[in-house]
Amino acid sequence: MTNTMAKVIFFFCVFSNRIMPFSSNDASVRGSSDLLRVQKGENISLNCSMRNRYEVAWYRLRSGELDLLIAAEKDKTGRKLLTNYNKNSTLVKMTADTWVTRATLEISRVTESDSGLYFCGTKSDAPEMFFDKPIRLEIEGLIVVQETKEVDNTDGVTLTERVLMFGGVGLAVVVFFLATVIVGGIIHHRGWQKGWMEGRNL
Repeated sequence: MTNTMAKVIFFFCVFSNRIMPFSSNDASVRGSSDLLRVQKGENISLNCSMRNRYEVAWYRLRSGELDLLIAAEKDKTGRKLLTNYNKNSTLVKMTADTWVTRATLEISRVTESDSGLYFCGTKSDAPEMFFDKPIRLEIEGLIVVQETKEVDNTDGVTLTERVLMFGGVGLAVVVFFLATVIVGGIIHHRGWQKGWMEGRNL
């Protein structure tokens, strides 16, 4: 998935008027929000409205990559939600309430790789998919680590630049030294040859 497509989807999500609450089994989150912080290893549930909708899909945006996690649709009776795609059936599943008015994404034992922006997309009879407001999932303790890594990376880049800079200066000095030695040697050799020839002519 390209970054352009990800930005388009994010645009739809930001300007969507439907904002749904979400919760964690271990950390209760009340009200509508776009941020959920949980501990590593917790089980989480993200809710999405299915009113007057027949298909639903959950996406995750992480490090510029937009992945389809799970997709489902109502059966002919409209009373069951049938999963037709699941990227990780071991840890990810989708459930619905009795009347299938709400689809819930459930992720078991979250890890660092589960952090990112989550998008719920739904479809009715129209071909377009409608998106709820994105939900940012953060694993507590991970942000500090990431910030530390970013600082380390910054220092690494600075160090690299310094190495390249001083390496370039050092290389220039070596080249200048070698050139001086070579030129000096040539001049000395020519001078010696000239003196030898003059001495021979005497």
